[in-house]
Amino acid sequence: GAPVWPACTAATPPLVLPDLAGREQKLAAWRGSVVIVSFWATWCDPCRDEIPLMSAMARRHREEGLRLVAVNVGEALGKITTFLAKWPVAGTVLHDRNSSAARQWDAVGLPPNYLVDRGGRIRHWHLGALDWQAASVNGVVTRMLRA
Repeated sequence: GAPVWPACTAATPPLVLPDLAGREQKLAAWRGSVVIVSFWATWCDPCRDEIPLMSAMARRHREEGLRLVAVNVGEALGKITTFLAKWPVAGTVLHDRNSSAARQWDAVGLPPNYLVDRGGRIRHWHLGALDWQAASVNGVVTRMLRA
């Protein structure tokens, strides 16, 4: 069958966005870690379902260098903070206020999930919620952490 997380060979676009405190964060700062980059919105049901599962994975593999970067697309800060009070993210939340990063990353629907290697390259991407508890998804992540 098709790979669970298709490999991606496209160039990795830059990701430079403010966090919720307004401090600018760059994807390049996470070099040396394997990073899950997930674009999401509070109205997106599959996003809401997968955030706790992605967070659990990020916590489980934190020592091995896994990081979660959750990019909110186009919503007001108040909406985001209310949502996070209920569904906290074990990682960094970035604010793509005018959806410019989503366009650069070709994030056409929500949620698209990208897996970025320690060198800062997108290695896998998948449109739609992933089954974060599936052995196949875990396998892709653990292989990248061991690489």
